[in-house]
Amino acid sequence: MSQQDLSKSLQLEEMLHRASEQDSRLTPLNGSTQDASKQDVASVTAMPRPSRVQRDPKYARQREEALRATGEILHQRCIAKLERLEKLKAQLADKQPSTKQGSSSIADRQLEILRLEEARLQFDCQKIQSNRDVYPEALPEVTTLKVRQMVQDSIRDYGIVTPRLQQELTDTQAELASEKKLLSELNEIKRALQARREGLALSIESSSTLESSQGRQKMLEARLQVQELMRELTGFLSRHYPAIQPDDDNPATFELKHVLEDIMNLSVSRPSDPYVVLVPGEYYPPHIEQLINAGIAVRHPRDAQRLRLVDFYS
Repeated sequence: MSQQDLSKSLQLEEMLHRASEQDSRLTPLNGSTQDASKQDVASVTAMPRPSRVQRDPKYARQREEALRATGEILHQRCIAKLERLEKLKAQLADKQPSTKQGSSSIADRQLEILRLEEARLQFDCQKIQSNRDVYPEALPEVTTLKVRQMVQDSIRDYGIVTPRLQQELTDTQAELASEKKLLSELNEIKRALQARREGLALSIESSSTLESSQGRQKMLEARLQVQELMRELTGFLSRHYPAIQPDDDNPATFELKHVLEDIMNLSVSRPSDPYVVLVPGEYYPPHIEQLINAGIAVRHPRDAQRLRLVDFYS
């Protein structure tokens, strides 16, 4: 059994010796690693054109990974072979004491070969580490891909949020239009009330006699009567002439009572010019024609876009 192990170790030694000779043809290892590095530096400085490793960062990185993997594999093999050599040495020492000196010389030769292989791998690793500063770790293509991915993620997030924001904007605009319309109506009422207040203030100041007080009382009664009639008229119009939405795509609605309120308010607050300007889109044309045909309102003789209440007491 010991003779077979010895023959196997000799064959292994011969194979490693051949491998070291082949590597020595490619990479000189008979000198020190410093001489080899100096020769490489001299050859690099003498060559005007950069090598493929310098021109291609991807190739340099692949070569570095391949060398690192090869070094790890060879290192593991060296450890396994050293352990095998130790076992063989122990077996030979136990069974054949006379051949102890010969086996130790064989183990020394194999150990020397393994050390040379380790030195070569260390030299390659040092050369790769020295060139690492020349080539950046992060390639521009990788950075570009990362930035592109971040931009695509942002675009996807914005695509999810944008419809919600548009819906909120539409709702807010609709509320704003409604509030503006209400504000306009309140301003009209405010102007009408201010005009009435001014008229009442003037009448109060000018009426100092009993007749004026009686007239004021009649005016107040008439005012209450007018308010009552206005409430009844508004209720009648709301029941018999509800709001109309001519266009399904347009949420705007039109009511006949709004036209009547406008011309009645102007007939009281501005009797010198009681005409309402018919802006397209704010009034429903069939309502205007219905008021004219019923004899409630008339157009301006020279401007068909202006409408006023008929003077029933003239």
